[in-house]
Amino acid sequence: MGGGRRTLVIDPLATRGDDARDAIVTSDGRVTTYGELAARVTLGATRLADADLEPGAAVVIAARSPAAFCMAALAAWRRGLVVVPADPRAPEPAVASLAARAGASAVLTDGDDGAPFSIALHVKDRRAHDPDLALLLSTSGSSAAPKLVALATEGVLANVHAILAYLPVADAPRTAVLLPLSYSYGLVGQVLTTLFAGGTLLLLGDVAFASKQVERMRGLSADGLSTVPTQLRSIMRALEEDGATSPLAYVANAGAAWDAETRARAKACFPRARLFNQYGLTEASPRVTAVSDREEPFARGSVGRPIAGMSVRAVDESGVEVPAGTLGELEVRGPSVMRGYLDDEEATARALSGGWLRTGDAGHVDEQGYVWVAGRRDGVVKCAGERVSVEEIAAALRGAAGGAELSVVAIDHEELGAELWAFVEGPEALVKDLRRAAVATLAPPKRPAHVVAIAALPRTANGKVAVGELRAEATKRRAARTR
Repeated sequence: MGGGRRTLVIDPLATRGDDARDAIVTSDGRVTTYGELAARVTLGATRLADADLEPGAAVVIAARSPAAFCMAALAAWRRGLVVVPADPRAPEPAVASLAARAGASAVLTDGDDGAPFSIALHVKDRRAHDPDLALLLSTSGSSAAPKLVALATEGVLANVHAILAYLPVADAPRTAVLLPLSYSYGLVGQVLTTLFAGGTLLLLGDVAFASKQVERMRGLSADGLSTVPTQLRSIMRALEEDGATSPLAYVANAGAAWDAETRARAKACFPRARLFNQYGLTEASPRVTAVSDREEPFARGSVGRPIAGMSVRAVDESGVEVPAGTLGELEVRGPSVMRGYLDDEEATARALSGGWLRTGDAGHVDEQGYVWVAGRRDGVVKCAGERVSVEEIAAALRGAAGGAELSVVAIDHEELGAELWAFVEGPEALVKDLRRAAVATLAPPKRPAHVVAIAALPRTANGKVAVGELRAEATKRRAARTR
């Protein structure tokens, strides 16, 4: 990088040692001011140095307390270490496996005796990483085996500042953080952006039910919420059942485009809020595009234009850019794009070419530069000779699902090419409603061959639908039908 290492430092902690503003508020109302947070992070960084953890060493953050998780990560960055977030719900063997894959020197857990966190040394197979790395993040594993994504300090910083250029955190500084901090959306997109803006983190990830989350957000005077569709719909359902609305100033969504029904419900549930749709992926630190409800394409389901420093294009199967409006695979480029996958040169070579990152998502870019995502590239299939998007089909059916969670997958079919299966959380009565909706709203090739009601959709640790598990379930059910 030329001028030596640039350690990731959260600006408010570097200059406001006596700042009395709230930095962190936990779900039970405990407050940590910026001054107190700065002191604890300094103490934590000193303890890491005393444990002979040198810059470039990797540490797994496995604290179950969201506050301890934040303090451990901030202290590690202050020391110049590479942070490897673990799912706080993960069992000990899974944390040990993650530490081994990352070559971690230590695992940081919840503190005791007043310490911000505890240090457990993990000496076996420890290694020194590139000191310019800030994060080794596990991919979600929603459709493939998870990999470790190497994100550089400069890229993470660039993403934080690009997010703050459009998301009104400075004007609405009390951020409700409900998502896991082990993923880039929670750790970079909320924790770091809020602290860089001098805002307050309302750490509510340990609150179990949507109704309680709504209650705590109201009680702690939350201003902003960044979330994913599944979580958002649960919160809206809780508000609707209570006959209430929320005073939030903004609500930002990422993880999937908002369908028309979700947009309408959001406007009713959050009447004062600016609404944002966003697109990103772990390999991009994570944010790539954004759009607000003040822009016309928001109402038509766009995920927005590229944020500062980022570029997006759609390419054909040969990697050649296609004309505006033409469906292809989305590729992104910019300072926030990953260095690569740790210890996986083949996967890195498949994902990165000429500075462009292959997202695996199908979509197009229109003439105004707005990006439209059709779903995972392997979610755009040929069914009865017609190209169809499983995400488009799911969006069309959600209105008939009455707010229930729904997902559509495709499996191989020897005659049709692909066979569509819809899975919905809820009672068997929903199956008939969805079949009627499919006939009324979808062309024959887009209608699911099978609609299945199940108790709960399988999910990854960060709440995404585990598409691979649903495909396996559909394949198993189809095999049983043909015996």
